[in-house]
Amino acid sequence: MKLLKYIILLLIILNLPSKALVTMGESIGSLLSYITILLLTLYYFFSKKTTPNWSLIIIALTYFIIGSFQYHGPSKVFIFETIKYFIFIICGYELVKKVSNVELFYFFLIGSITIGFDALFNPTRFGRYAGFYLNPNVAGFMCIYGYSLVYSIKNTTIKLSGQFIFTLMGLLTFSRTFIVIWVVLNLISLKISVKNLRILGIVFLIFSTLIVIDEIVGLNNPRFEQLKSIVNNEKVSTEEVNQDSRAETWALFYDDILAAPIFGNGYGTFSGKLGSLGAHNTYLMIIGEAGIIPLTLFIGYIGYILYWSISFFKRAPNLIMQTIALVMFLLANHNFFIFYFVSFAAMWIQYQIYEHKKIQEINEKQLEYDKF
Repeated sequence: MKLLKYIILLLIILNLPSKALVTMGESIGSLLSYITILLLTLYYFFSKKTTPNWSLIIIALTYFIIGSFQYHGPSKVFIFETIKYFIFIICGYELVKKVSNVELFYFFLIGSITIGFDALFNPTRFGRYAGFYLNPNVAGFMCIYGYSLVYSIKNTTIKLSGQFIFTLMGLLTFSRTFIVIWVVLNLISLKISVKNLRILGIVFLIFSTLIVIDEIVGLNNPRFEQLKSIVNNEKVSTEEVNQDSRAETWALFYDDILAAPIFGNGYGTFSGKLGSLGAHNTYLMIIGEAGIIPLTLFIGYIGYILYWSISFFKRAPNLIMQTIALVMFLLANHNFFIFYFVSFAAMWIQYQIYEHKKIQEINEKQLEYDKF
């Protein structure tokens, strides 16, 4: 079962089906996608059954059912995507329960390293790299989520190495979302210990490494030039920094949301599946495609993990960091129901909260017992 677990984790977290789709063709990509679902089903069949993830099941039900009311694409595509997602959240939740923080850390670390190989061996004129994740912003999420997991690692050497690798790989994506979240997480880390200021030394080493990589392959990225200008205390144009801002993209969808706030505009209309521009925002995508009901449920789900991850900050500070990484990433991406590694990341946080709540309840009962 452990080997099967690791194979599934490689397929999901390293995004192998999508990578194969782009590099090896549709037939291989689709095959790996169906193999992932098949292996998850086998894992579920042979594992001990526990409580299903009713939260995501209900959210997905309302999203897909209401979104189907006005869906105008191929029925076969919609049916397959819906069935696959439900298999994933039902079977994948059992897998989530068997994945430790250390295992998850290493799989995210392996995924992030593919970004470095991308930069060194596949330099592009755009100067932004994504590794197996194809999109630099998505690759940035993998790095920042992995960076959050660093704070659950006890071994100092592994912890520092993780901080270095995740930060370096994240900067190679040149994702503004990554940089903003990274700054927020490091400010939070000071609440854990002032010793976390040592990240400043790691940043100096990382920036030096970026310059070396730039000399070797030529990153040719305007954001890197802006970063160097900031470090050198040179003036940076505000217009350049704000170029291609997500706020401008979101604004394009507000009228459609206001036109159909109750039941939305139909599945695929805000996620680019029907040839249109994607909203680059999961919250806007949900209300835009399926209306206010699934959005309310989804915000409730996010609010739940946010509240409890804050509550368990002293016990598991990585949870609030992972939650912040997830919540902020969803503001810039609309593929929560398609990118399985994003849903997997959310479910892992959710289950860890469940486990910590159980421990808390046991401790409270023990305290009550001790009083007598």
